[in-house]
Amino acid sequence: MTDMRTPDLTAAVELARLAPSVHNTQPWRFRVTNGALELYADRDRQLQVLDPEGRQLVMSCGTALFHARLALRLQGFDADVTAGDEIYGDFLARLQPRAGAPATPEERSLGAAATNRHTQREPFTDKQVADDTLKAISLAVEGEGAWVRLLSGPNEQLPVIVLLSHADELEDRDEAYREEVSEWTKRPESARDGIPAGVIPRGVRSRMSNLPVRDFALEGTSPEGIADQGVVERPLVTVIGTGGDALDDWLTAGQALAHLLLRAVVDGVQASPLGQVVDLPATRERLGRELGTIGFPQMVLRMGYAEPGQVTPRRELDEVLA
Repeated sequence: MTDMRTPDLTAAVELARLAPSVHNTQPWRFRVTNGALELYADRDRQLQVLDPEGRQLVMSCGTALFHARLALRLQGFDADVTAGDEIYGDFLARLQPRAGAPATPEERSLGAAATNRHTQREPFTDKQVADDTLKAISLAVEGEGAWVRLLSGPNEQLPVIVLLSHADELEDRDEAYREEVSEWTKRPESARDGIPAGVIPRGVRSRMSNLPVRDFALEGTSPEGIADQGVVERPLVTVIGTGGDALDDWLTAGQALAHLLLRAVVDGVQASPLGQVVDLPATRERLGRELGTIGFPQMVLRMGYAEPGQVTPRRELDEVLA
């Protein structure tokens, strides 16, 4: 018997707009065409200093692509995905729904996680991520066609720490970079994008942590707060990468990142990007060599347990769906 159900593509975009993106730029647009959902890059939202090639823009769109696929699975539909082939073009992917099996309990858990996932900007506790969770997030990344490296000990993390510190210093000295960060952290109150001042922690450079956290407040190092912080942060470092470094690889990395983040939330684990080390071509290339990986690092995260933080705003549906 023919399945006469019709997928709710608007619901797919509703979930997609909750996806994470670099600096919460939300650089995506969707269009419904002949029963399919098309994903486009919004190049006006590209970070020209941080991301001149658009790699992180496309990865951000990849996270939205995963959320849209997940929303269709929650309705009992699979999606055939056709990626674009122009690295600087606007068209990124087409999702053609087709009838599938009912959503699994795992998929329903991921769907629930998508509504309350947020970037963790506050300190982590000293609790180590459970082995079962490490296995689950690894399978999530690999299931999307990417690779993952989980670095838990000081020796394993040392190359990341050194390169991250170097990249952080270089970016901090770049006035154009600082102006771009300021643009996306000082949005008007009516804005539904960017990183609101209320979610930006103070004194991140004074944290007792082995991993430099991006200083969105651009306030430099201050000794205040060091004695008040209870535990030295030693979060798990997670590196996501792909075999290639073309448009479809960036989309793959974004989908793997989204799947990992949601799977982590299911187990109570939170994450935040350590993007500095992959922002700069030289440190990204060096990181791949230091880790001995085949392919290209696309994203580095710190992961662990922490008190829930604030969710950043999202643009309205009519702003992203044509």
